[in-house]
Amino acid sequence: VGVETIPPITFIAARTTIAGLILLAILRLRGIALPLDRRSLRLFAFQALMNSVVPFTLIAWAETTIEAGLATILNSTTPVFTFLITWAVTRHEPATARKLFGVAAGLAGITLVIGVGALGGLGREVAAQLAVVLSSVCYAIAAIFGRHFKGLDPMVPAAGSLLTGAVVLIPISLALDHPWTLQPSWASAGALLGLSVFSTALAFVLYFRLLHRLGSVGTSAQAY
Repeated sequence: VGVETIPPITFIAARTTIAGLILLAILRLRGIALPLDRRSLRLFAFQALMNSVVPFTLIAWAETTIEAGLATILNSTTPVFTFLITWAVTRHEPATARKLFGVAAGLAGITLVIGVGALGGLGREVAAQLAVVLSSVCYAIAAIFGRHFKGLDPMVPAAGSLLTGAVVLIPISLALDHPWTLQPSWASAGALLGLSVFSTALAFVLYFRLLHRLGSVGTSAQAY
């Protein structure tokens, strides 16, 4: 709905900007400062690329040509990639057979929930479908990298990564989409606001809290 009248990059730039500013305002009200030292900014930048800038843009672009149901199934592969990277590369938490069964069962479950018929679109619009899968890989990397923010209030990395992502996306949006010329529909504007407030600002705070409580594989199960 959002990308029907708002180009993907501008849509995601606005989404990250609105969500980041909301969280920054709440942090100010709570008296918590956003760390701006070089190390923190590097961490925020990488988290932003993996958890918002790249995957948000890829999915928004992909959904201009593929159905939301198929995109949902492809995007729900995030826990699978998180498990595989944890098992084969980082080994920062146990990658047990139980977890493997869990991520496989979850993927099968989401396919049944959305409807097996949604898989009928596989093989068409291959570039868009691969873009969604790549976004899932990015989310998996972000879930593992997020452990670097342990000890911080969950709202801090959420706001920091979103605002850093906005700094990257806004110039691209201005250069490519000339947003001042756009005429978004009320439906697209509403979708943008809903995604910004609930699916981004609130979701990112919950996300960083869960990373500390459930670990990377458990948190990435949010894709289900």
